[in-house]
Amino acid sequence: MNSRVKDIALLLAGLLPTAVVVFLAFVLVPGCIAIYGPVSGQLPPQTKFVFSFYYLSLVLPVLVAGVWLFWRGRWQRGVVAALLGSVGSVAAGAFGWWAVCQPQLILQLIGQSGS
Repeated sequence: MNSRVKDIALLLAGLLPTAVVVFLAFVLVPGCIAIYGPVSGQLPPQTKFVFSFYYLSLVLPVLVAGVWLFWRGRWQRGVVAALLGSVGSVAAGAFGWWAVCQPQLILQLIGQSGS
């Protein structure tokens, strides 16, 4: 495989998961904000953080593209961009899921809807 084609394929491999994270953040978080509205005063700090700053997920694909453009070793930049995109997406997704899916809040919402 041509090294240029491989480099671009690695960039896309880093950008694709970040695009999925950004899409899911902008689709799911506003709905979760509406769902957790009745218990908004009892939200834990991590949930408040995600609800307040989910738009910062846009930074991740920019970081991946920046690493790909400005990495010193041209032969390494594709690998680094792919790793950053993959690891960053898994980390951001896991944190977002953990922050939003709080069992105690879900139980409070269920309790409020039953009364």
